[in-house]
Amino acid sequence: MNAVNFRTADLNLFRVFVTLLEENNATRAGERLGLSQSAVSHALRRLREMVGDDLFVRGQTGLRPTPRALEIAETARTALKLLETAVLAPRFDPAVDQHAFNVAAGTYITYVLGPLIAERVMAVAPNVQVHFRNLYAGMTEDLDTGRLDMVIGCFEAVPGRFTHTRLFDESGVWVARIGHPAIAQGLDHAALARLPRLGVTGGNDDPDRTSAGHLGLRRVTSWGERYGLGESPDPSFSVQDSFSALNMVARSDMICILPRRLAQTAAERGKVVMIEPPNAPPPTPFGAVMRASDAPDSPNGWLLELCREAGALL
Repeated sequence: MNAVNFRTADLNLFRVFVTLLEENNATRAGERLGLSQSAVSHALRRLREMVGDDLFVRGQTGLRPTPRALEIAETARTALKLLETAVLAPRFDPAVDQHAFNVAAGTYITYVLGPLIAERVMAVAPNVQVHFRNLYAGMTEDLDTGRLDMVIGCFEAVPGRFTHTRLFDESGVWVARIGHPAIAQGLDHAALARLPRLGVTGGNDDPDRTSAGHLGLRRVTSWGERYGLGESPDPSFSVQDSFSALNMVARSDMICILPRRLAQTAAERGKVVMIEPPNAPPPTPFGAVMRASDAPDSPNGWLLELCREAGALL
């Protein structure tokens, strides 16, 4: 974009741009903006000429942003939010405001943190909705474009355009079924290493991919691997989640590393025995990832603070 183009730019074009990012469909974007599809197409054509990039290409699920579109997405969204704040100046009031949040989180995260979040939302924000969905390929792009408000998980790397807030730590513990013959014989760590093992893959061996793969989050998909047992054999079986693993261990002679909070609940119900791991690594941090442009007094900022309060109780 050159200086002349920017001085004559129509700010409404950027409203169209941000809405297309969120809807990835020209018809739906037009409906939100009160514009015809042809008006949306005309605005997109002017934006393309201004920026010198296609900005969106057609994919199987609708319009997909180009790498250049993702680069300018946060700047455009932040600028529009600042203008809106300057004109309207309302703060999010959870006691009366209506809002729907979309959060990506693994099944276990939803299991341990979800009830605490729901309890607080229902107590202080009666008109607020929180929709959890599993982690999925493409979630980074949805976070970029505003179709997703937060991702909660364990990450190897978080791109600089996002913020990461630690919510809670988790450690692992070995579990075996009640009545396991090795337990009755007095199990030591050497014997533990020789038992058949069940692995948990995390349901996805690949990091999140986007239309520009290098822009994605890199999440940890199998943190239990840090609890190795020396030269112990490879897992006899593997499953995609801790809940399936718990059920299989409780009905077999296999052992498995499970998140401590899940194992504790199962042990209290008489389903498994917990065995402390030798040379246990430090606890694994789980946190919330959000757009860096989300202000503390925004709806997303409020949700983050609520999640931090919930995590502190674990």
